[in-house]
Amino acid sequence: MTEQTTTTAQVNHDIEHFLLGTGARAIEEGFAMSQLNLYLQDLVLLQHGVPYKELGIWQRRAAFTPSYLSLDGFATAYDLQEKQPIQAGSIALLKLGGVMRADGGISNPGIGQLASDLRAAYENKAIAGVIIETNSGGGEVLAATILNSALSERNKPVVGFSHMAASAAYWALANTDEIIASGDNAEFGNIGAMVTIDKKSFEEYRSRFSEFYGATAPNKNAHSRAAFEGDFSLFQTRADEMTASFQDAIAATRPLRGSQATIRETLSGKMFAATEAKKNGLIDSIGNLQYAVARVKSLKSKYK
Repeated sequence: MTEQTTTTAQVNHDIEHFLLGTGARAIEEGFAMSQLNLYLQDLVLLQHGVPYKELGIWQRRAAFTPSYLSLDGFATAYDLQEKQPIQAGSIALLKLGGVMRADGGISNPGIGQLASDLRAAYENKAIAGVIIETNSGGGEVLAATILNSALSERNKPVVGFSHMAASAAYWALANTDEIIASGDNAEFGNIGAMVTIDKKSFEEYRSRFSEFYGATAPNKNAHSRAAFEGDFSLFQTRADEMTASFQDAIAATRPLRGSQATIRETLSGKMFAATEAKKNGLIDSIGNLQYAVARVKSLKSKYK
């Protein structure tokens, strides 16, 4: 009989906090579940003795390394922060993928880094434009806010080239010059925000802790204070307000088409395949990466 050793996997408290926290999120549920399952799969593998280095987490992070497309069409890894010499007229290829978080983690550099890379591309005179290759179902509303701010500063064409852009990811791409679907099966939409509450965590916290607030700050942490008393209505109001803001932003930045009923459906949180997304104005066209490159080049005159 062989003696077996059981390894206890350590949870990622940052991910646990994201899953259980009450921050506003804009994320497609199926995508969120797939990312949760990936995390749980990693824990199971660790419990069964698979070395951490074999999980491929660093390779996942490396997949977000910026690259540039030279005039001959080849993609080359490139550190935008180092300002390495590149061929004039090249196009920066940045990646937006996974769950959108404002701050990075071990497998994703975070939206703050993507925003920094965008600004570095704006400053590099050899870079003619930017393509943001996207495969994300969204994440934190704050992450979308950070990326939208960086996009608003652009001084050259930025095109979204997407396999999937849902919720917060679509919110960000709506502020690029054009959105291109990578194929007919690419998906877009899921416009809306949500707040997730772990009621058991609230109950446990209330049973263990007491809170005392300054009398002249009655609105400090009002949402949580009400929730501790069993009133979650302020979280519903927050989700409603954030959703309205999201919908208004899309209506203002995208040429939505169809009847008022069609536009309401477009903004209702539904996902759309590329052909229908193009029909209702969520995207501009369908094409491959080289087509996206051509569109960036054609948009250069807009910034002269």
